[in-house]
Amino acid sequence: MGAGLAAALVVLAAPLLAQDRAKGEQVWRMSGLRNGFCVLLLVDPQTAAKTVPDGLKLVSAGEATDLHPALKSEVQGQPALGGWSPSHLCFYLVDTVQTDEYTLADKKGRNTQLFALWTIGAAETASGKKRDVALLLLSNNDRLIRSGKLAGHYIRSVKANVGKVPEVDENGVPSGDDRFQVKVGKTLVTWDGHQAADSAPAKGSVEILWTTSNGGAGKENGSLTLTPQWASPMVGSLKVEGKDELAKALKASPVRFVGPMYRGGGGEVRLSR
Repeated sequence: MGAGLAAALVVLAAPLLAQDRAKGEQVWRMSGLRNGFCVLLLVDPQTAAKTVPDGLKLVSAGEATDLHPALKSEVQGQPALGGWSPSHLCFYLVDTVQTDEYTLADKKGRNTQLFALWTIGAAETASGKKRDVALLLLSNNDRLIRSGKLAGHYIRSVKANVGKVPEVDENGVPSGDDRFQVKVGKTLVTWDGHQAADSAPAKGSVEILWTTSNGGAGKENGSLTLTPQWASPMVGSLKVEGKDELAKALKASPVRFVGPMYRGGGGEVRLSR
């Protein structure tokens, strides 16, 4: 993630978008970001190497120029971790997603649209341009899943729950912490906590470029650009349950960091072959 687009997304008319779009490309214009955050982790390089399509190479934590300070300090303290691969598991919940064919809107927050992705740090072999490998693309909306399929992207269906932690203390007082929970196959990821009080205007934009790892062909590309309005540290705990690949990677990581939490603003997702 890094600085990218610095202005709010301008929603263009569908005919104009189509003129500048590759055949079969799907574009989702998102607004009303309720919350968005990433789990930062390190993946064993031997495991990560199996996922890299032709034309890409892994970027190790020791080589990465945009490594988050939380991971960088761990790598500096334990140089052996420099050979591990930086990875992100990112979640974005928005009120509205607009495509050329339809609009999904829920401004009351009862059925927000989720887009999530699990990536490993990589770069194009020829140019050195950063382009991560996407191991998983996820959504809780069947129409977005079908939209991704039209562009050649396999997006898995997931269940997401957002609410308050259903616990009380010894005095019967309900917890004030929030709960974000996603079920991905046999993996259950739960974050319980709250945003820190020192929220601040977000600086710059989030930009993620990726190539899927489907079949090693590396023909399906995607991008996410996001211009959030606010950012705040996250205080809480992350719990991972399950035994499939995502759960194993999260549990095996020698360091995990969650945050920051982004709110407000919007952006877009582009999916192409």
